[in-house]
Amino acid sequence: MSKRIKNLVSSEIEKRLKGADSVVVVDYIGISANDTNRLRSKLRAKKVRMTVIPNAQGSRALDRVGLKGAEKILSGTNALVYGGESVVDVVKELVEQAKEIAKLRIKGSVVEGQLLDKGATEALAKMPSKKELQSMVVGQITGPGRKLAGQIVGPGRTIAGQIKALIEKKEKESPAAA
Repeated sequence: MSKRIKNLVSSEIEKRLKGADSVVVVDYIGISANDTNRLRSKLRAKKVRMTVIPNAQGSRALDRVGLKGAEKILSGTNALVYGGESVVDVVKELVEQAKEIAKLRIKGSVVEGQLLDKGATEALAKMPSKKELQSMVVGQITGPGRKLAGQIVGPGRTIAGQIKALIEKKEKESPAAA
């Protein structure tokens, strides 16, 4: 491949990776075309992209977009999987698909500039997703406020209940006296 073509390939990979802060490297060798299409379709539904790359140009492009260190896991046939809500969601989907597609193997990842091996990358699948973490944080923030509001309103509610009971009692006595 000429130097001009290599530069074009590298710049195209850079364009695709622009804005990605994390990327998962997978080995797709031996996967049938039907399985590849099914995998890409399921990934696309989650706004995740899969790009097959030549190692040298891919390594150069990853370095230029700030995802350094991937050259250590780029050997053989590789595809980069990136996008989605978070890298956790991407890894969860890849682990799920690897159960159906036996030859799909996760090689590792680069997460926010840090190189993770296969084991660490697969461990990401056990973490809560971004939405789950956000809901946990919101629950932690609103929990004490909700409890305090309940404690403030509680005595008022008790007094209001007692006044209502007293009013109802007086209303029942009033027609009997007349």
